[in-house]
Order: sequence, then C-alpha cells, then structure tokens
Amino acid sequence: MYFLSCHSEGKTPFYFPNGGVGESPVFRFSYGKQSEVPEKKNETSWMLYEDGVLCLFSLPFSLYQLELGAKFQICLRMEEKAYFRWKEGFASLENRKAEYPHFFEVGNDWQIRLTEFGKWQKERENTTPILEWKHQIWSTGLVSYQVFALPHPLFLQKTTEECEVVFRTNDLSESEKKSPAIVFTFSCPDTHAILESIQIQNDRWFLECQPNSPVGSEVFRHSESSYGRYLEWENPTDEILCPRAETLEWEDEGGVTQFQSDEFFKRSRLILPHGILLLSDEGKLQGIPIPKLYLSSLGTRNVIRFGETRYQDSKFSFRQGDEFFSSQTSSTSCRDQWNFWKTKENFCGNPGIPNALERIPSPESLPHCSPEQIYLTEFYPGNQTDSQFPFPGFFEFQNRGTRCDLSGLNWIFDDTIFPFSTKETILEQDALFLFVRKPWTGWGYLEKEKPFSLPQLVFQIPSFLIQTRKTKKTKTFLFPEDHFHLLRNTNSNLHSIYQNEEEFPHPREGANSILLSLGFQMSPGTHKPISKPKLGGELLEFSPFQFPFFDFGFHTNEEGVFSFRTESSQEFFLWKPKSQSIVSFTNLPSVCNGDRVVHLPDRFFSGGFPSLFFQGRDGKQMVHSFGEETLLQELSKKGVHSLHPEDPPIFFSASLHPSPNCSGYFRTPGAEKVRSLEIRKSEISGLYHTNASVDKQAVVQWGNQRFRLEGNGNSISPLFFQLDLTSFVTENQSEQIYSYFSHPNLIRPLGFLERIGPVQIEAIYPNPYEAQNEWVYLCNRSQFTEDLRMYRIEDEVSSDPLVPYQTRFPGKDPKGKQGNGFVSNESLLAPGQCAWIVDPDGKDWYLPIFHKESDLLLTVSSTQTIGNGISSGESVQLRKEENGKTYLISSFGHPESAFVFRKTVVTGEYIWLKQDREGTSLDDYETFREEN
Repeated sequence: MYFLSCHSEGKTPFYFPNGGVGESPVFRFSYGKQSEVPEKKNETSWMLYEDGVLCLFSLPFSLYQLELGAKFQICLRMEEKAYFRWKEGFASLENRKAEYPHFFEVGNDWQIRLTEFGKWQKERENTTPILEWKHQIWSTGLVSYQVFALPHPLFLQKTTEECEVVFRTNDLSESEKKSPAIVFTFSCPDTHAILESIQIQNDRWFLECQPNSPVGSEVFRHSESSYGRYLEWENPTDEILCPRAETLEWEDEGGVTQFQSDEFFKRSRLILPHGILLLSDEGKLQGIPIPKLYLSSLGTRNVIRFGETRYQDSKFSFRQGDEFFSSQTSSTSCRDQWNFWKTKENFCGNPGIPNALERIPSPESLPHCSPEQIYLTEFYPGNQTDSQFPFPGFFEFQNRGTRCDLSGLNWIFDDTIFPFSTKETILEQDALFLFVRKPWTGWGYLEKEKPFSLPQLVFQIPSFLIQTRKTKKTKTFLFPEDHFHLLRNTNSNLHSIYQNEEEFPHPREGANSILLSLGFQMSPGTHKPISKPKLGGELLEFSPFQFPFFDFGFHTNEEGVFSFRTESSQEFFLWKPKSQSIVSFTNLPSVCNGDRVVHLPDRFFSGGFPSLFFQGRDGKQMVHSFGEETLLQELSKKGVHSLHPEDPPIFFSASLHPSPNCSGYFRTPGAEKVRSLEIRKSEISGLYHTNASVDKQAVVQWGNQRFRLEGNGNSISPLFFQLDLTSFVTENQSEQIYSYFSHPNLIRPLGFLERIGPVQIEAIYPNPYEAQNEWVYLCNRSQFTEDLRMYRIEDEVSSDPLVPYQTRFPGKDPKGKQGNGFVSNESLLAPGQCAWIVDPDGKDWYLPIFHKESDLLLTVSSTQTIGNGISSGESVQLRKEENGKTYLISSFGHPESAFVFRKTVVTGEYIWLKQDREGTSLDDYETFREEN
C-alpha cells in the first residue's frame, strides 16, 4: 500500500491513520509538507507505536515533523510483543555492542533483518536495482531536496514488486562496513508517482525561488575526530533559494582556488527555507563529497565565497583538550544543541542541522550560567620553558551566583572563541574552575584545557570576554592597562596574579603548600580573601645605557608587595621574599646583569631612564628623577660605570666594582655596592658636600696652568669637607684659580672654579654663516674698570692682544647687521659694561638681543686667534698681561681645570652663558640660532 503527500498547503501529515493500515507495510512519501505545530514527544526516536500501529520514520520524529523536503514513513499493524522486538532491534543501530542481537522478522509480504552494512553491500554486488535513491539523488538523475543535510535511509526498487529500505546507524565511530544496518523488504509503492510528485514540486519551487546564495554557518576540521572535515551553508530566510553560482571559491594570500563537482551542482541548485547544504570529506556524513585539500585551511582567516555570499572564516581551535568543537556563526548551548550524529568523542556541533535548533531540556536540567555570575580570581601565565617545573598557564574563575551549567558559555580570548564545554558541566555556587594551557594532571581541579597562547613574558592579566552562546550577551573583563606585575624571576614565572577587589602578585598567604615548597606562589583551585602586605624599598644602583638595570634594596626580614610608578603613571608590582635584601630589575637579561633578575617589559627603557615614584623603607613617598642624558653619560663614563643615587646636591655616585662577568664594566647588580667618592661645591666658600668621609688618601691642590700648590683641607663630617682658602694667595688677585682633588675612589678628575677674574667670557659665535663674522662677547663683572689693552685672547693654538676697533681701523665706525652701533674707540671697560671682540675681516655682524649701543667693539692686533677663525668645540681663554707675565682671567671650556669640556655647535648657532652660572659645565650654557 502506498500514500503520497506532496503539497505545500494543507494540514499536518497523517502520522497514525485509524484505518487503512494492516499487517502489510504502508509506505508514505511526503515532499513539500511539514508539521504546522510539531509534536514535542519522542523527539529522537525513529519509530512510534500507538493503538497497535508501528510507524518507522526516515528521520528522528522531531526532525521529521520539521522537514519540508523529501521524507517517508512506513507503518504496519502489530502486537505490542512484536513491537518490543522491533524496538530492541532498532536500538542496535545506536547502542554499541561487541555482538549485535539477532533481529529477524517475517510477514506475509515483508521481511526485516539486522545485518552489517558491508555484508548487505556484498549481497547486492551482482544485482542492479530498477530504481535507487541515495544522497538525495535518484538513479534517474532527479534530485529531491531536504531542509536537513542528513542521510535518509537508502531506498531501492529491486524488482517491479519488491522494494527495500536500509536503515543505517548514525554512530560515526563505527567503521562503515562493520556498522549495523536494518534491511526492510516489502511490496513496492508506486515509484512512478513518487518521482512525478518530486518533479512537480521542484518545478513549483524553482518558479518561486530567489537567486541568492546561502551563508556560511559551520565549519570543522580535525583529523583525529570522527567528523573529519566539513563546511556547512545555511539558508537563514523563509524563502526558497536557488543559487546561480556553480563553484565555491577560497581566497587567500596565494590567490583564488575554486571547487566544483557534478554532485555539488545538483544538490545546491535549490535550498529550502532554513535548509542546510553540507560539504564533507567524511563519507559517513553523506554530505556533498569534497577533497580534504579544500577544507585543510578551515579555522584560519581565509575567505570562502558562494556566489555573492562572502564567508569570513576566523581563527579557531577545533580540538580543545579532549573535546572537539565546531565553529558556528550562530549557536546555542552545547548541552541543548540538536546533533544527529553519535561518536565516542566529546563533540559540540551539529552538521546538517541549523545551529539554533535545540533539544527539549529535561525537567531536571539546571539553568545555564550567566556571564554576570562568573568572576576571574587568579591568572598564571605558565612556566612551560622551565624543564624542571613546567607548570601550565591558567585562568581561574569562580561562580558567584547560583548552581548552573557552563555549556552555554563561550570564552573569547585574543579574538578566538573557546566554548566552555561540549556537555553539561555543573558548577556549584562559589565553586572554581580553570582554563588551562595544558592539564594539571593529578591535581583534582575542575579544569578545561584550552589552547590559548601567551608570550613567555606576561605582565598583565589579558582582557577577554565571556558570552552566552545563544543570546550573545557579553561580559567584558578589562584589567588596568597601567598595572604591570613582575612575575618572572631569572627564568621562571614564580607568581600568579591574585584577583579579588584588587590585583597583585600572589603572596605566600593562601598559596598551595606543594607549589610553595618548590618556590612558586599560586593557588589554583582554591580562593580566599588575602590581604596585600605592602613594603618600601630604596633605589641602590642603576645603569641607563648599555645593559640597563636597576637595583632596589629592602629590609632582609620583611616580605610583601613592593610597587613603583613611572612618570607615565605605569605602576609595577613585585613580591619581595624574606632573606633577599637586593632585587635586580632589567628588560634585557645578560651576563652583565647576572642571572638573578626580575624581568621588566621590553620597552621599559625605550624613552630613556624614567623617573621612579615609590615608598621608601621608612614609609615616606620617594621620587627619583635621573636628569638629562648628557649628565648621566658624563657621570657614568658613557655607560661604563653604573650609578648610585645620592642625596642632593650630589645626586649620583658611580660604581667602583668591576663586573666579574662583563669585562670593562663596573656594576654590581644584586650584590653589595661599592660607590665612588663624590664631592660637590657648596654655596659657602671652601665648603664641599661629600657622600663619604674624605680620608687621608685625598690630595688637594689649587692653581692653574701657570702654577699648582698643595691645599689644606679636612672632613668635618661624613657629608662635608672643608678647604682652607686663606692659603690661596697669588701675586695677582684677579687671576682665575681652580682647585684639584685626587683620591683612589674618584673615577674622574675633580676640581672646582674657586676664583674668577674681573672680566668673563659670556657668549661666543664660533661658526656664523659668514665665516669672518665670528665674535666673542665678554663683560666686566667686577667693581673696577678694566683696560682691555692689557688683555689677550687665545684659542688652543695662538694668542693675540686686544685693541679698540678704531685703533686698528682709524676713522671706521662699523655697525651690526641691524644697524647696531658700538663704542669702537675705547678700551676701558667699566663695571657692568660689555664688549665684543670681532674678526678684523668681519662686518655687518649678527648681534643677539643682549647687545647695547654702549658696548665696546674691539678686535685683535694680528690674525692669529679670532682673525684665524674659532672652531666649534674649541676652548677660548682671556688672559691679562702685567709686568711681563700673563694671568688667566676667564675661560670657555676650562682647559686648565679638572673639568675640561667642549661644546660644539652647527653653523649659525651661538653659545650664551646662563644667568648666575659659572660656566664650568655644558649645562651652564644655552645654544641659540641666528635669526634672519
């Protein structure tokens, strides 16, 4: 007997007819019909038995009701005792057993039996059926379309009278040949009418369809999974689609790759509303066959095109520990998602079925966890590079809501989706669970292995999202971007980051006792409120140049969290253990910095050595600013010596201890400090600040290049040294005098300007645009008039006497570039008055804003010094000649002192002494450019 239902309008198909069904099977084929109000019972069963009638369906009953495309049912009347035998027989398709039970039933015009699919194939090797229907395609070439991309039972017309339906297992873990199959042989329906109904319905659908393509909905790829590789497309609309595209296209950096096949063309010509198109390299899925080459890049960021539809694939890990997940564009809870297939593996996905289709939850099912009730409590970046203790990284979470199921959540980290669980996973209130990089085998934690990636050096808790799979409701986890946790000491990450109301490196309190005994402070799987013990420190040593580092010192018997902040408001946190009094910090581990270092971020020193703000050992807030780079270069001898902070006005001393591992350098990271002796001149004449007592090894002299005599001095405290200046008696009291200090603990010549002459060099223009327009500017800073005819100016080669300009060039009255005037016939320089010494070949000089009309204009009597040109960086000195002797009065560069320096400029720049400065260092001068 045969019934046909092929209309798209009307009532629900008649599943259990009251009449017309006897002991002979009745075959009902339906096409273009689906239930208006699907029944919610026995949703996964292939058979239903009511009122003495058993019906077998081509799909599980709940899917059968939703299927608009090709489907069938076979009904016959039987006693309940026989039904139970059938039920047990069909259960063999789903239940894995070493041996399948005997199932063989015979009627007047039918037979049903359980066999292996391979044996059935062997039986029909030498016979060709009149008609065959498999993979949606009839042997006539006619295609019947389906909503679900699931295999229907095989249908064969063996003879004009006898037909056969083969029900196969949906267990992918079985080998195809050994898999169970139930073969049902019965009298044939009117197959001609079935084919005709399919053709009529197809013609109707092609008339009303839209020429659009489906959208990408699900992908999967893993060689260790029974699902193999598949690519799924879905029609998300209520319309029928008839795509025009005949190929799929893969776009990547290498170009475009196309796929096409005859079966793809046939099965993709029409896609029913909410219908699925499945391409797979796994034959048991019975999707459209596609070589694995095309699916080998799934889970990357390639683009796949189906006509006008563009599917942007994303980075995805299909295997996560012992679980497998597909990547879906829309999804529901892994627990509730409808999956037709069965496997031994833990799998979340539903190839061939719309992603949002759900099973009916059991009354005992717990609600899904909400993102709002999940909190991060601890983070550890891992210690995988340590062969001795390769502890995996983890994120620890706590459920601060009611008891719930985790399988409805996604964790989104580094733009990659990690579903929580393939199956129902119950989390009690306040319970903890971990996402781990690798399993903590044997520790008994509730953990899920996730293949997230973290760099070896991690200083912050990475941001991430937790999202419901169904509604996409999202909770964003953001952590302070300006907080850096210094977890890595030497070659190990010794601490996790504890997170509660605030975050900090995990203290000893609350740490796992086993891990603590190995030197690690973390508590995976447990969480309790922990206080943050704070302590202060002292900056002891630093090197801002080659192999940068700095050391902090602490009280040995204290432990706790030490923090410091930079001027960019970045704050760094460290756990200081007991028994350690010095901690070294660096962003560049090397032999020069030793092997016991705390790692800083790579770019910590990229903008120079930052100022540090921290709490001192005494509890006071401290600030260490490191000044200009040029000063640090000078004090450290271009980075050869590390530096030690000192109290003002000394600020810095240098390391005297040669590095045992870094030849040519003086530094002591992590070790006892040996500081250089530093002396600074105070505002009180003859009194000097020191960073240590100046002992008897010190030698003090005074004078200049003309003479040098021993001086008398002594330490009056560990921080002050007194020099007796009454012994500084010279035959000319206007002569400029220096002091000279020597001591084994001084790393460079040291001395000071103790007396200046009456006239001082205050500005120099060594390289004007016009070479002959150079000048030297000097002023009388004494209380007496000075006759400049008694003065000489000298560079590093020659010396020339000064004369008024008109003495050398009578009758000439030169002007500056802007018409500025001078007093050019006078040599007497009054107190507070200034003068310009110019090249005799120059004219129209550029004069800065400090020029006055009352300034004297002088030149040289010959052309040996300024007339011959002053080089950039060259020293210039002013001397006074009396009684046949010359005395040093003023100097630029101070070549006769212990603190010689050179200041270079480019063409068009001049040098001007800052106000109230002695001119004894580069920092005492400013550089300006000639204004046009």
